[in-house]
Amino acid sequence: MNKTRIAKWMVTVSVTAAVLGGLVASTKTAQAAPKLKLEYKNDKSAKKDATLRIGYADDGSFKGVFSPELSNDAATSEVSQFGTVGLFKVDDNYKFVKGGLADVDFDRENKTATIKVSDKANWSDGQPVVARDLVFAYEIIANKESGSARYTDQLANIVGMEEYHAGKADAISGLEVKDDKTLVVHFKEMAPTMGTSGAGYIWEYAEPYHYLKDVAMKDLASNDKLRKEPLFYGPFKIKKMVQGESIEWVPNTYYSQKPKVKKLTVETVSTSQAAAAVKAGKYDILLNQTPQVYDAVKNEKDFVQLGKPMLYYSYMGFRVGTVDKDGNSVMDKTAVTKDRALRQAMAYAMNIDQVQEKFGYGLSYRANTLVPAAFGKWNDKHATGYKLNMKKAKALLDEAGYKVQKDGYRTQPNGKKLTLTLMANKSSKNFEASVKNYIQQWKELGVRVKLMNGRFQEFNSMSEKLISGAKDFDIWMGAWSTSSEPTDVAANYSKTSAYNFGHFVTKENTELINSLSSEKAFDENYRRKQLYKWQEYMNKEAFIVPMTFTHSTISVSKDVKGMTLDVSDSDTLWSNVALTK
Repeated sequence: MNKTRIAKWMVTVSVTAAVLGGLVASTKTAQAAPKLKLEYKNDKSAKKDATLRIGYADDGSFKGVFSPELSNDAATSEVSQFGTVGLFKVDDNYKFVKGGLADVDFDRENKTATIKVSDKANWSDGQPVVARDLVFAYEIIANKESGSARYTDQLANIVGMEEYHAGKADAISGLEVKDDKTLVVHFKEMAPTMGTSGAGYIWEYAEPYHYLKDVAMKDLASNDKLRKEPLFYGPFKIKKMVQGESIEWVPNTYYSQKPKVKKLTVETVSTSQAAAAVKAGKYDILLNQTPQVYDAVKNEKDFVQLGKPMLYYSYMGFRVGTVDKDGNSVMDKTAVTKDRALRQAMAYAMNIDQVQEKFGYGLSYRANTLVPAAFGKWNDKHATGYKLNMKKAKALLDEAGYKVQKDGYRTQPNGKKLTLTLMANKSSKNFEASVKNYIQQWKELGVRVKLMNGRFQEFNSMSEKLISGAKDFDIWMGAWSTSSEPTDVAANYSKTSAYNFGHFVTKENTELINSLSSEKAFDENYRRKQLYKWQEYMNKEAFIVPMTFTHSTISVSKDVKGMTLDVSDSDTLWSNVALTK
């Protein structure tokens, strides 16, 4: 599985839905990770009528809203990847190339993108994918009644998109349907990253207009046509499902390439049971392994381990703002975390390296910025991030007027009690132990931190709180699988992004984000320089504190054939995977 490519429908607008609870390790122990292979070669002959059994390691359940425009949980993207695929083919650098279910060409002079849908793209009910289906996907995102969190500044760059989003127009004027198979997208301005998958300027998925057009926008996410009987244009379609737990997939007979297995089953398995399930031979492939599971199964003789550096980072976030009536982020002058000195001090008090040496199993290490190291030259390697420095952390609070009381805890500079509420999801024992460790570190600093309601939160309810702009927490632990365009990582923290969960908004941040898509940014050196400035600025402000980078790994039975993590093969991956036993 190519995790970044498969998760791409979650991150096209610059993120994948929150993948909270990632555990990770120090740079010293992470040196073993590059030995992981991208592909498993099996020269045996594929067997006919085989059933491919896939496990997805997760401690929650998938929501099962089978729409890239409306789903917000990573689990649903993982279990739906067999039917939900991107329209466009990409190369190893995530650049659009010819040969996908649709092709795209950009015209910088005329500020357009022309999308041509291939005749080989068909819905699982036999209807062809047409240009109107692409337009419909944009409409779902832009229509406020749908509840989509995918609307972004990049999509607002399409002519007429803002008017439609505001309810002032019945159609998006910049989406011009030339014929059934051709859509011309008109932009206000061209951007240097438009030709990269995941940059967010074009939406890379379609929705079946003929099937969903009679469902009200406000009812789409809850309608059975998306929850129980969705259509797909990928290689498989759903035959039966236990909501939130398992899905049985069978070939989409209208897909251009016949899958090599008769059916495919995917089910969630708790992280505590995942290793035992692999050892018992319950699955042919295990996806979404935690480092702990990897460590437990890496020497199993009947399995191979595939892996690669992940476009991912985990982080600690501070809620410093709220949401206005238009859904935009605004700073909250009353937020107890508004003080940068407090945020920096709490970051310096975290012993991330030590935690990862214990729980990362050689796969993960402390992050230095919010741009994953997997992006190579786009990560500012001169940035150090936040190493443990309790002396500096205490000095910051002393200087800022946070006074230590007899009980060892500090007051705010105004003399009021300082207690922060932390929201973290219920996950593996290792993750929960690491969070409790950080709470103890903050206690040593003199900052009282309590888990929300005294416990770890259920993932989906926590996600809903973050997306809705709730104000009953001060800090949260989270992670993102990012877009495949490095500069787009910053867009997640714009004023209008629904995923700016901390609601941090400053003039400088806005200017830096805008510079990444400016006319000057067509010069790659300028664009990289500006991204370095943004990384430095975000580290200084510390409203989102980078914690870890990691490698994704999967267990693959030696009876599996055709399994690869090569991004250039991801569009045909699941139609090529077979079993030899």
